[in-house]
Amino acid sequence: MRRRSRLIIILLLVLTAAVIVYALFFMGRDAETAEVYLPTPNREDGAGSTAAPGFTLSELTPGNVQAALAELSRAESYSRTVTVEDFWGSGSAESQLMVWVSGEKALIRGSMGGSTRNLLLLDGMLYVWYDSISGLRELEYSDGADAWLRCITYEDVLELDSELISAAGYQQYAGADCIYVEYSEGDEDYVNRIYVSVDTGLLMGAETRSGGELIYRMQSTLPELTAPDESLFTPPER
Repeated sequence: MRRRSRLIIILLLVLTAAVIVYALFFMGRDAETAEVYLPTPNREDGAGSTAAPGFTLSELTPGNVQAALAELSRAESYSRTVTVEDFWGSGSAESQLMVWVSGEKALIRGSMGGSTRNLLLLDGMLYVWYDSISGLRELEYSDGADAWLRCITYEDVLELDSELISAAGYQQYAGADCIYVEYSEGDEDYVNRIYVSVDTGLLMGAETRSGGELIYRMQSTLPELTAPDESLFTPPER
């Protein structure tokens, strides 16, 4: 009889524990915002991180994509090529820019008027020079390199009213696993769509449409995540 009572007590304890576990992990889930799990960046060696085996990313929506983007951080050191295209009527123009980044330092090189233009961001200064023309221009400049790369600064999306975001999700783009976001900036005639790499936190592509017509497109090659040669970040002598 004593043994039977002991079994009943154990059974009741197991049932109680099961109820508590169910309450903690399952009740109220429908009312919560879905959590977004992303790979944790680990770039001490300059390499991008990848998801662990069996890792799955939860569904992204316009309501939670800003939280997902906020979890990303850009690679500290890399080099890549960015292609920018502009479209108007029946015409278009294309430019290619090579970029090397190491921390706060960046060198952007591209063709301009038959020559090669170099833009160096270093210690709060912007240095500009052309390979075929002597002379060096410099001025104070503390912002990032996105404007000179003609890239959309995707972190600005974090400040948008979520109602301006019309679509979001995961998609492979330019060879990288990306978060994509489609949004307007208050003017419904202009709609942006951006693709941000989950592994490196870098913008891999972007499009802008006006009245449904494509007017701007940017695409990046897969970045090389080794640290660039430090000699690249030295302005030429006057």
